[in-house]
Amino acid sequence: MQEVLQEEQNLSESQDSQLKGQNYRIPKQTLVQIVSAAQERALAEEIEELEKIEGMETIERGLQTSFERGLKGNDFKERELFYGSNQKPNEISNTYFNIVLQYFEDYMIRALLVASILSIVIGVLTADEDCRSYAWIEGFALFMAIFICCNVAAINNYQKEKQLESFNKKTTSQQMVTVLRDGKLTVLDSSRILVGDIIQLQEGMQIPVDGFVIEADGLKVDESAITGETQLIKKNTYVECKQKKDELWDEKNSLYKYDIPSPVLLSGSTIQYGEGKMVVAVVGEASCIGKISTFEEKEEQQSILRAKLEGVSQGVGFYGVIFSGLIFVVLLFRFIFQRIKEDSFEKQHINELLNLIIASISVVIIAIPDSFPFAITICLAYSIRGMLKDNILVTKLAAFEISGNIDMICTDKTGILTQNKMTVVKIWNDEAMEVDVYSNNLNLSKYLPTEMHELFIQSSIVNGDAEIRPQERGSLTEVALIQFAEKCGINYQRERDLHQTTLTLPFSSQRKRRTSIIGGKRLVIHGSSEIILQSCNQFYSKSKGVIPIDSTLRKKIEDDLTLMGYQALRTLAFAYKDLNGDEDLVSKNQREVYDIEEKDLTLIAIVGIKDILRAEIPQAIRSLQTAGITVKMITGDNKIISRAIAEESRILINKNKSLVLEGPDFIERVGRLVCKRCQTPNCDCPRDPQTAKALRKQMRVETIQKQEEFDNIYPQLDVLARSRPEDMYTFVLGLQERGHVVAVTGEGTNVAPTLSKADVGIALGISATEIAKKSASIILLDDNFSSIVKLILWGRNIQDSIKKLIQFQLTAIIVIVIMTLISSILIKQELFKPIQLLWINLIIDSFASLALATEAPSPNILRRKSQHKNEHIISSKMFKHILGQATYQIIIISILLFYAHTFVPEFKGEEDEQLYQMGKLQFKYSNTYFDQNSKLYTCPDYEDYCNLISYSTEYNVNGTENYYAFYKKTYISSRQFTFIFNTFVMMQLFNFFNARRIKDELNIFQGVFQNIVFLIAFFGILVLQILIVTYGGIVFHCYSFNGLRIEQWLICIYFGLGGLAVRSILILIPDSILEFFTGNAFKKIHKQQTHYQVIEVQNLKNQAQEN
Repeated sequence: MQEVLQEEQNLSESQDSQLKGQNYRIPKQTLVQIVSAAQERALAEEIEELEKIEGMETIERGLQTSFERGLKGNDFKERELFYGSNQKPNEISNTYFNIVLQYFEDYMIRALLVASILSIVIGVLTADEDCRSYAWIEGFALFMAIFICCNVAAINNYQKEKQLESFNKKTTSQQMVTVLRDGKLTVLDSSRILVGDIIQLQEGMQIPVDGFVIEADGLKVDESAITGETQLIKKNTYVECKQKKDELWDEKNSLYKYDIPSPVLLSGSTIQYGEGKMVVAVVGEASCIGKISTFEEKEEQQSILRAKLEGVSQGVGFYGVIFSGLIFVVLLFRFIFQRIKEDSFEKQHINELLNLIIASISVVIIAIPDSFPFAITICLAYSIRGMLKDNILVTKLAAFEISGNIDMICTDKTGILTQNKMTVVKIWNDEAMEVDVYSNNLNLSKYLPTEMHELFIQSSIVNGDAEIRPQERGSLTEVALIQFAEKCGINYQRERDLHQTTLTLPFSSQRKRRTSIIGGKRLVIHGSSEIILQSCNQFYSKSKGVIPIDSTLRKKIEDDLTLMGYQALRTLAFAYKDLNGDEDLVSKNQREVYDIEEKDLTLIAIVGIKDILRAEIPQAIRSLQTAGITVKMITGDNKIISRAIAEESRILINKNKSLVLEGPDFIERVGRLVCKRCQTPNCDCPRDPQTAKALRKQMRVETIQKQEEFDNIYPQLDVLARSRPEDMYTFVLGLQERGHVVAVTGEGTNVAPTLSKADVGIALGISATEIAKKSASIILLDDNFSSIVKLILWGRNIQDSIKKLIQFQLTAIIVIVIMTLISSILIKQELFKPIQLLWINLIIDSFASLALATEAPSPNILRRKSQHKNEHIISSKMFKHILGQATYQIIIISILLFYAHTFVPEFKGEEDEQLYQMGKLQFKYSNTYFDQNSKLYTCPDYEDYCNLISYSTEYNVNGTENYYAFYKKTYISSRQFTFIFNTFVMMQLFNFFNARRIKDELNIFQGVFQNIVFLIAFFGILVLQILIVTYGGIVFHCYSFNGLRIEQWLICIYFGLGGLAVRSILILIPDSILEFFTGNAFKKIHKQQTHYQVIEVQNLKNQAQEN
């Protein structure tokens, strides 16, 4: 922080010298220092700083502004130059060319480029005259392959950045504020605010700049996003704050740092309560939010998923480097040994030495799985598009990446589980009758006889002034009554026109009733059931007509009212009285209740209303519980209402074990949040990373005070009623400390700190406040709670997609590394040429990412439990298939390497008759014979079928030249190694299908035709492989004459299909056999299931069986 202040001071001095003629008397550094004192407050340092400059009068004069009229507008350019702008600097997009250059900065890529150039030069210089025209092709092909691979990777990265840039533009909304300029109120974008502007403050507003309060009416601010302080901070004018400071200063040693209000408003904080005005002091990068934004750009946090993938990449890359080094050592040792043995070192041996260096580097490149960031980007892009169709907007990618690990959801009640509007749910007359609250076609005659309809209509909707057209207005209770009538086919406006009221006595908290006199002949009334019932001496029964209310009937009605109260219903009674015209309409008591309202009324009916559940809630809760996710309700309502809603929504399943607590009781039992280091609620530890870094202190880390008590109650605590924001925050923090991945849903401003604290904060797109939306990482655009189920589905699908890619890639990498090592040791030759490895690298990186990262989520994902966030990303099932498939492929490649000549068919080709091949056929066919007449090797002339592919490795086991003697004369690559290369690619191609399922599922083809990208990738690889093998020739080290024959292609495909059969066998192998590797080697952290969670799952299973 001192560095920041020093920089501002230097800037201020520079500005003072440049603008000496201006009238600005307060340097920028002074303002920054006052604001910084407020941000790092220990008690009232910012007030002391303001005292030093003699208060707000100096601020007003020094900033050349007016607290009454604002800025004049004649010095905006000079003011912006002196104090800075609030305009956020435009981020410079990374160009495609820069991204390409970044890939070429990789030392491995540079080494390959140098090696490819040397290969061209040395190859041409050392080649025989006859072959010099071909000698440059191999090196140039490698150079072009590197260039293409880097550009493909750059294209992927460029598209990723563009997608994220587009996404950020969509999710970044402009903030408009009202400022006072030259005596007029003007609405401006926050980027146009200048130091000295006067801003009007309103409840729910996020403060865009730092400033000082000049007017305050009950201002309370949430600074949790800036200072980490979870409680609301009271703000007031400098005069009021100084007065409070002077009153309490003698007790300063016992004061909490916010017991004295502050006159400074920090940018990034939000106004929770009150209104007022502020004068702008600091803008732009020097403001609190500006410094935090700069810090966040430098200290960008990595998501758990990306951290796990980085761990896998580093682990695999580490062993890849070791094996490639071993390969290099073996090849180099054999090279040196052969040179010593033959006692020769000719010019072609330089190229041979260069080739073994290139081979080792190529193995390193392919052994490091660097496509994971691209795969995550593909997953995110695909998932975000799909989620938008499901009305889910992702605003923070890291939170979405961990959403698949959610195992706890803490949800508010009002507006989330319920509809946040009152609805008639019961009508009582003789008995309580349920109303189908989710139906829009009701019949009033089902509840009351026709002759009672007029009385009910008059007392409920005529006796009211609420409206629902063009928009809802008025009492929520009256709106509920109107909506019930409309569902019954009654037009409330027509009824009010039909039944004119001559007198209305409105509802008040004192009166607890509303009364109307219709046509001067009938009094109708509705209000609190207990109070209206006391005023009734008759009851209009739907079955018996008008009857007197005796003690027995009154007791029955009171008992039914009590029962409705237990069901969390707010009850409303309706009554009437026919008038003679001479009634006393003047006399009333001290509660403003008229005598005519208090006696001789006839009870019509009683309705029960409440904020009902959203229709989708019970099924959504059931789906989440089936997925192993515990839902807990945290609400401000009382225990009775909260328990009733929890039971109805199926959050509260086991009544005997479930615990319902009120917020104050919860805090009393578990204690307040304390500093983990100091073990006190209040301490001097910095609460934000910037301050901690500047002061060189450890940042405050909060924890639950009574850990054991929290452990005892949280598994059974299903409902936290009468909850305050700090109660919810404490509960969420406690869950996170115990390794749970917590999602919090909310819509109000008061839950914003907890939405930010949660691993995944979920806000409602329609009804949530702007503060809640900005604090959240996920927004449900349709306010539908069931969309959370879809969020979990997509979140788990992302993790599954990455796991599929890991399973596929590691299989290929293991085979390549091990087989290259084996071939290097035994035949002094790499299995695949560098350019072939680069093509394979494209397959297992880019093509595999496209094929496996675009799978649509399967509903079956929700039938398994959440994966613990610390559990290793490679499961025992995955490891089983990686090891099994790799073993199968290694066996097949080894057989082809040493025994292909015994069973792979070969046919005499026209190329064998060409002059340059005459006498060299012994390198191609195993049954050639030496013709004594021609003194040449030739094939039998009595049939076209010459024989099988020869054992055409470049070198024999003893190091002497075998096929290489033929290759260096003709530059025709071995058909055997072309066959091996093709077989390996076919095995990877069909392993795509195996990798589509990572949970031992039997049907690996399910949904494959719905994934167009997978099919394009599969057939795209197949077509390109056919072209490479058939026409690749010298460039791709394939047999130059049309590659492979159809019979050989079929054998390659057969070996590829064999991987599908191997998978069927691997499914039968118990996972426990490999637990040592996935449990101990990977240090897997097993998730502990509480007894309560087991009960929940068992109950769900029993209910499913009953249904």
